[in-house]
This record gives sequence, C-alpha cells and structure tokens, in this order.
Amino acid sequence: MASTPRLDFFRVHDDLRSVSAVAHTISLSFSNDPLIRWLRPAVAPWMRQHTSTFNWQYRRVQRFISEGLVFQSAPVHQIAHLFPPNRGASDSSAFIKKIPDCHDEMDAGVAIMLYPPSRQSRWTIGRLILTVKVWFLDLVSPVTDDGANMMLMKSHDTSLNTIGKKYGVNDLWYLEVLAVHPFLQGRGLGSMAMQWVLDRVQGSPIFLECTAEQNVKFYERLGFEVVEQVDLTDEKDIAKVWLMFRQTQKLSS
Repeated sequence: MASTPRLDFFRVHDDLRSVSAVAHTISLSFSNDPLIRWLRPAVAPWMRQHTSTFNWQYRRVQRFISEGLVFQSAPVHQIAHLFPPNRGASDSSAFIKKIPDCHDEMDAGVAIMLYPPSRQSRWTIGRLILTVKVWFLDLVSPVTDDGANMMLMKSHDTSLNTIGKKYGVNDLWYLEVLAVHPFLQGRGLGSMAMQWVLDRVQGSPIFLECTAEQNVKFYERLGFEVVEQVDLTDEKDIAKVWLMFRQTQKLSS
C-alpha cells in the first residue's frame, strides 16, 4: 500500500525565481477573494498578464521576506504529480496537461506568509540589506495596487490591538497568507498546509483574518475561534472579515 505523500515547505529568500513563484501563486489564488474584490471594485482581477499587479505583489513578497517568514512548496507541476485529484489515478501526468498556462507549472504549489512574534524576530546582515533595498526601491520605483497595501497593513494592526485587549496577548504569530495555486485547489492541500503552520508555531498563539465565510468552520475545526466580525463598508458594498485567534495549545509529550 502506497504511503500518503508529505507536503514539504522551503524558506523563500530574495531571489528572482522564488519570489516570482510565490507572487504569482498569491495573485492567482486571491484574484476573486471577497476582500480583494472589495478593495479594487473597478479594477480587473489579479492576473499574470497584469504587469503592474505583479510588480506590486513581487514587492509585497520582498518586503515580507525582510519582515517575516515566507515559505513555498514545490512548484505546481511537482505537486500535481504528488497529489492528483484522484489518488487512485494510474497516470497522474495526464493532469499536468490540463494546466491552462505553461508558466503556471513553475509557480509555487502553495505559498505561506507568516509573521513570527517579535521575540523570535532577529536581525541579520541579509535582512538588513533587503530592508534597505526595499526602502530604496519604494523611493525610486514605487508600486501601488489601488489602496490594497494600505488597507492590509491597517487591518493587521487593528486585529493585533483587538486581540491584545481581549486576551492580554500582544506578541503572537500572524498568518497573513496561505495560498494554494488555483490549479491545485480541492485536493486537501490547504488543510495540510495549515497543519504545517500549526506544527511550525508549536502551540503558540496565532491569529489570522478570514475573508470567506465558508472557511470559518474550517479554521474552527483547527482550534481557532472568531474574535469579531468586521464589516468594511464604502458607498456601495460591504466586505466581511472574520478575525480568528487560536490560543496557546498544550503540546502532547
């Protein structure tokens, strides 16, 4: 009997291929996310062909590498072989032919962006150099995405303050992004990736912002609880965000 394959992740550093692979997967995965559509109502969805969108997402990943932890799985074509839609399929290579864009094959199968607690964040020469690099790029070649960056940063700070007041916890993990490439969705990779994240934080408190109501139950089964539901409003539409928190867990011996 064949053993179940394991979904492994690798730390992403500031190199063109890795950052591009992660940026593409995040953009494609969240193209139709309710919050992103609310942030950008009059703008076309995030797509590979949009240079300005990719440049913003690429810079976003670079900045996150300088501030937090970015991980990626193997590329799409490898993950598709390891985790075919039908585990009983005899020739999983047939599924690779269905990838709509040949460039997608080298995108990250799954991408994770994770902020560690400040006590675990250490400055290194490489991190300092990248921070200065991103600052310089923002100065000489700024990239924007119609307000998304400002809103995402504000959302993070507000959520952290809310949890701090309610639970008395101020230094905790924050899962900003868990993105499964659209071609690979529906294969259980999101569940495996979340379990990897929880193993990584080793029972420490962690929070996230859920932007799709159908995913709330999924996170609750993993020990998260809804702290509050935030309604973001403008003149026409409302976007809902569920702030979810998982308290310190006792590790089994």
